[in-house]
Amino acid sequence: MALTDDVASGDRRRALEAMRDVLAEHMTAAESSVVAQVAARLQAVLDAIDALPAEAGGSRVDELRRQREARKTKAAS
Repeated sequence: MALTDDVASGDRRRALEAMRDVLAEHMTAAESSVVAQVAARLQAVLDAIDALPAEAGGSRVDELRRQREARKTKAAS
């Protein structure tokens, strides 16, 4: 499925996960002068995915990891 379809779906998690996949692909093929920019954007997308509530039936481990990361972020602020 195309990135535009994932974004147009209105499902934020689906759109972010599609962006994550595209950014990861671009990072491996990017010129060395832009790798850091792509990596920074990829990290922002990963953080946004982690900040989303757990999906129905999602893993308890995933939820605990998100909570831990949120505490780390809050402590760093």
